[in-house]
Amino acid sequence: MTESNVVGRWTSAPGADEIVTGRARYCPDIYFPDMLTGKLLYSPHARARIKKLDVSRARKMSGVFAVITHADIPGENSYLYANPDQPLLAVDEVRYQGDAVAAVAAKDGSTADAALQAIEVEYEVLPGIFDPLEAMQIDAEQVLKGEDNVIMQQTYQTGDVEAALASADVIVENSYRTQWAEHAFLETESAVGRIDGDGLITVYSSCQAPHRDRMQIARALAVPESMVRVITPYIGGAFGGKDEAHVQMHAALLAHATKRPVNLIRGRKESILTHVKRHPVIVDCVTAATSDGQLLAVKARVIADAGPYTNATHEVVNKLGEFIGGPYTVQNLEVQKIAVRTNNPITGAFRGFGAPQAAFVYESQMDDLARKIGMDPLEIRLRNGVETGTRMYTGVVVREGTAMKASLEKAAEIINWKKRERCERQPDRHLRRGFGMATILKGCGLGRDLGDHASVILEMHRDGSVILRSAAADMGQGIVTVLAQLAAERLGVEMSAIRVIRADTSLSPDAGASCASRQTMVSGNAVLKAADSIRDTLLTLAAGKTKIAKERLSLVGGKLHVDGEAHGLSVRDLAERASAWGYPLHAESLSHFDYPVDVPDVTYRYSQEVFQFCTQIAQVLVDCETGQVTVERLIAVHDVGNMINPGGVYGQIEGGCAQGIGYALTEELIVKNGHTQNTSLENYVIPLALDIPEMEIEVLQIPEPFGAPLGAKGVAEAPIIPTAPAIRNAILDAIDKPLYELPMTAERILNA
Repeated sequence: MTESNVVGRWTSAPGADEIVTGRARYCPDIYFPDMLTGKLLYSPHARARIKKLDVSRARKMSGVFAVITHADIPGENSYLYANPDQPLLAVDEVRYQGDAVAAVAAKDGSTADAALQAIEVEYEVLPGIFDPLEAMQIDAEQVLKGEDNVIMQQTYQTGDVEAALASADVIVENSYRTQWAEHAFLETESAVGRIDGDGLITVYSSCQAPHRDRMQIARALAVPESMVRVITPYIGGAFGGKDEAHVQMHAALLAHATKRPVNLIRGRKESILTHVKRHPVIVDCVTAATSDGQLLAVKARVIADAGPYTNATHEVVNKLGEFIGGPYTVQNLEVQKIAVRTNNPITGAFRGFGAPQAAFVYESQMDDLARKIGMDPLEIRLRNGVETGTRMYTGVVVREGTAMKASLEKAAEIINWKKRERCERQPDRHLRRGFGMATILKGCGLGRDLGDHASVILEMHRDGSVILRSAAADMGQGIVTVLAQLAAERLGVEMSAIRVIRADTSLSPDAGASCASRQTMVSGNAVLKAADSIRDTLLTLAAGKTKIAKERLSLVGGKLHVDGEAHGLSVRDLAERASAWGYPLHAESLSHFDYPVDVPDVTYRYSQEVFQFCTQIAQVLVDCETGQVTVERLIAVHDVGNMINPGGVYGQIEGGCAQGIGYALTEELIVKNGHTQNTSLENYVIPLALDIPEMEIEVLQIPEPFGAPLGAKGVAEAPIIPTAPAIRNAILDAIDKPLYELPMTAERILNA
């Protein structure tokens, strides 16, 4: 048997040399002759009526080539793909600090700034709604005229929750609050638009879904999608914040108006004030159990603040509700999901997509329950954890659940959980040390009935080199590397033979959005299907040439192998022969993530069925005089299926844990009456290198049996999810005081 030549081995990413040497081109690096600078004029108010908007003086300024308002948009004045209720440029009212009222294109940045200053806007400031509980009231004024403030209000229930609560020996009931959080990507939102000689509108976009951007740009310009091209260059981070359109459409509109290239790059303050944030939520949760720790019921009410527009709120809150029971066997569950409009910052997709908020709730509940019963936190989790074959509260059957308990046991083993009391718990008069764990599940893919699909094109040349075309956006999660590895493995060539064409709607077929930990599974399967077609052609030729049965042949490391042993023929030889005889070495494949039909009892709409399981254990030191928390150790045991690219897997786990530490302890956008107070990375406190402990990472490779390429599944989102509850439970262990609000700042710890 031949071993894997590429998959599962550490490899550098295609283009890594360009990134580390500074040659990689991001949107701010793209330049064209006669390129103009675009800027947007935003509302200074959280809510106001536009009484007057006069751009005439700005239009007359020297060096200003265009000033556009809503009246100048040739097509539909809207963002968003699902429920397009957010205007590109405000019409009669601004509803949050990020609403833009005009866009300018000028010869340079200073001239564009002067043009913005010259625009006259007269506002009538209106009272805003900033409390989601107030927004829910029947007599509350509508944030968006003609639309109910309650965007969604749904209740999902399975089993008999009230009977289970009545029979319970122990009940834990708490209320939780989580915060607005900033993505803090290195590259702010940016785009470059230009018009080609034949009228084609090309937009370079730092985005997660280029084909979806194309649809929205065409809609705004009232042109066919065939006249719009979206190219995604290198992306300096996204974390969900670039899943929706941001400035791409404005750049296209300005380029269309001026007939010149226009770049539009948000400054950091502008970015923080305007783009989507993680949903802040209020969750009331009741967890019931028997005296020996058997979970009986979970009952929760979730209230999410969407800001004024829908964005991805339905999807995020649905996922929060899907995971509110955690990775546990719960027969009786009820979750009321509510999302409301306010005049606060707009919210949308962020790494984890509702699961971090859910995990903070259910894993805090588990520790509170364990303490009330007098049971070890590890034991109560092991007792209730799902296993392979468990039918979850959503009706979904867990196809492979070994990693749930395996991750718990491995993490406990690494930190020596059962002997943790031997560790010095009070190293000084004012210091307290604690240990806390959290275990979670996170789905891969969009979910049932959501058309989860991706296409790729593969083409092998006569010299054995391969072109791979995919519109899967790589924002640092490494999907380009994964797809190249899968193609190289299946075609039996080295990684150096694969050239990946980065996302370009004119060259690459639609791969859907890079979100929901889906690309490895969906685009990965598409690559394998396309590669199989080419591989079959090569092996058919080899069988004819060698007179050896095709079943005995394989391609590894650029060579033909017979029964696992190298043969004289190379892949290049076979490719040359195929080209000479006109055999097809071109394949296009469409992969659908088809959910099994043998589970008729699935009751939670859009449920996912491939799960990542992981456990993290935090060791913290709390200073009881200052409230400061030091994370001394962080154990992270993650189930990733079979690893395609180990370097990418470990990198995602490290990055997610670091982001999770920030979410737990320091990161919070302070919003007062709809206005964000901390608008820079000086006062929005993300963890620095010295704040990150040495991470002890263990990867579990348990092949995923359902729909996964070579048993692999996504890993990008899961690492951020258990970190905050693990740290919370460690703080609880240290100071014997529970916390129910994120972030767990020094002030909140002192108040506890």
